[in-house]
Amino acid sequence: MEYEFETTIEEAEVTISFDYSIGEAKVLYYPDGSGYPGCAASIDGYYVTFETKQFNSITLKWEIVQQDITHFVEDMGIDIEELCFNFLADQQ
Repeated sequence: MEYEFETTIEEAEVTISFDYSIGEAKVLYYPDGSGYPGCAASIDGYYVTFETKQFNSITLKWEIVQQDITHFVEDMGIDIEELCFNFLADQQ
């Protein structure tokens, strides 16, 4: 499932978008004697965007654009997955 939320990082309003995969329960035994270890919930394909203005020299107008700052936020040491899981926990 796809999610998106707005938050503040270092005084900047950003949007975080991500895919969430719900975990699967462990199965001890199937009828054939095998089992399944299950899997944990996961956050996949996240990205962080920042809205800013950019001057278009062709139209000579300012335009609002979304800048992908995912790598910049990761380099700052911010755990984006943790922010996503916290957002999901707040939704319940």
